Amino acid sequence: MSYSSSILTAAAIAATSSILSACGGGSSGNTSDAAPPVSNNSSTTTTNSTNSTNSTNTGVNNNRLAAAIAAAKNTANTDPMCSTDKLGDFYWEIGNASDNAPIVSNSQGTGSVNSTSYFNIASASKWIFGAYVLEKKGIDQVRSSSSLKDGLRFMSGYTGFNEDACAGKLSITACYIAGMNGNTGQANPDTVDKFDYDSGHDQKLASVDLGLGNFTAAQLDTEYQNTIGLSKGFHMAALDPLMAGGMMGTATDYALFLKKIMKQELEIGRYLGDQAVCALPSSCPGKVVYSPIVLLNEPWTYSYNHWVESEKGNGSTDAYSSPGKWGFYPWISADKKYYGILSRHDKDAGAYGASVKCGRQIRKAFVNAL
Repeated sequence: MSYSSSILTAAAIAATSSILSACGGGSSGNTSDAAPPVSNNSSTTTTNSTNSTNSTNTGVNNNRLAAAIAAAKNTANTDPMCSTDKLGDFYWEIGNASDNAPIVSNSQGTGSVNSTSYFNIASASKWIFGAYVLEKKGIDQVRSSSSLKDGLRFMSGYTGFNEDACAGKLSITACYIAGMNGNTGQANPDTVDKFDYDSGHDQKLASVDLGLGNFTAAQLDTEYQNTIGLSKGFHMAALDPLMAGGMMGTATDYALFLKKIMKQELEIGRYLGDQAVCALPSSCPGKVVYSPIVLLNEPWTYSYNHWVESEKGNGSTDAYSSPGKWGFYPWISADKKYYGILSRHDKDAGAYGASVKCGRQIRKAFVNAL
């Protein structure tokens, strides 16, 4: 699959991002089939690789680290789940909290996607908003407020959000009203206390509980920068301030955010997986309305705007993550020693699941070789 047809210049993104990035929040409501804008800021046409083994890896035997790097690269190159025939061109990296450069990284395919390729990251936006809420309110208030706690775990009942209706709106509240078709006054009793992966939860929290209703996308960008130190490389789509899916950014930008979490410079870094709720219908019948994780059929759970991955269940945690609808997949390992990103853009259905399958194969190869 080639992405050449969907690559836009930075100027084109500025003109079109506001009307194309409405979808990607991952809700059960209507979403457009149009792909969000994507840009590659590099003219590289060959495969690129960057390896780094700096001070924070001194506790790992150099031979094992070299083996882990080789195993990760071999998996990306040979595992059928990572085939570029299936995924198209993509970029991936694995790093730690302290080193400036990734431990290992690579552009697969023709090299058209790299660390600075600028994408609509779709539902990877959720983790950012979750971090913001915890930073703004603090863990005690989040845990004690049913509105905040249930909103961040997608159990608030503010569901049925139509992401397409948010396109063209200037403020967070305008997006909220349009997405809920004006029905913003009360939660849906049929979905209260049930997991429902829907953008309405976050939009209501931002508009009502966080007092951001009158904020434009530009004002939200500044608020994120001032509150959680989010890189200025991130931007909310100007005419589509969708909290759960409207952010634009690069793998480099997102890596900086993940490192802040791992170093516990952000409150959410101390509470990954906190009060996670069941998100697979077969694991908790009657408690899930809609969950995209049925595609993988694994017993994942959901914490404060991020997933707790588990292939086997029974209390096990494989990683924390926030896959985006279009295939952007960021993760932090269960021991919080490593982060990873698989960056790509794919409008095909199930792109997020394909990225998860490849990304975790690379993660497993790396970790198992250490």
